[in-house]
Amino acid sequence: MCSRFVLKSPPKAIAHLFKLEKAVDWKPRYNVAPSQKVPAVIRTLENQKSEMRLLRWGFVASWTQGGRLLVNVQSENIGEKPILQESFEKWRCLIPVDGFYEWRHEARETRPFYIQRKDRQPFALAGLWAPQKLEDKTLEVCAILTTAPNEVVRVVHDRMPVILNPKHYDLWLNSDDVRDFKEIQKLFRPYPAEEMEATQVGAWVNNVTHDDEKCVEPSHEPETMAFEF
Repeated sequence: MCSRFVLKSPPKAIAHLFKLEKAVDWKPRYNVAPSQKVPAVIRTLENQKSEMRLLRWGFVASWTQGGRLLVNVQSENIGEKPILQESFEKWRCLIPVDGFYEWRHEARETRPFYIQRKDRQPFALAGLWAPQKLEDKTLEVCAILTTAPNEVVRVVHDRMPVILNPKHYDLWLNSDDVRDFKEIQKLFRPYPAEEMEATQVGAWVNNVTHDDEKCVEPSHEPETMAFEF
């Protein structure tokens, strides 16, 4: 699962990471949450050129009661719903992050952890996007794929986002490669644990309105603050 993340690297650094002519502009974010606009790299069928757009984080799952927001998709279950299968075939995306949060539940305590690369460099999560018609308008929405956890994440949570190596960016974005599903499935493996680290942070991050550097500050105190969305 991945329900919050950090994107503090400047647009120029992200444009360089994905070899883009330019990136959308944004201010450093330390607590990006579902339903918010997030930068994502896409490649449309029309021009076959990578570009960055702002997408709303979360598909509306119309097949659920009340149409809950689907922000994560298990990579093993892509084919279960037509909209997800179509997105996998036509609209795959890369979501840049500097790190993400997971919460470990221990008895009555809930402790947030910030997970990032050891070298502190930004990286890309595998995502799906789609133009989704909602009532009288169409929104471009996205979700993050998840997989089994590596050794670092496993001590916190039983799922982690699919993290892609830069050498696989083109394969993921190129919808012409969808027929080589076995090759694409290899990308769903957990990211190497030796390249990542997890740090316990404070309950400050639990409140979605808190969006500053304090969110990623290390903490060693038991945390039990309730979530505030």
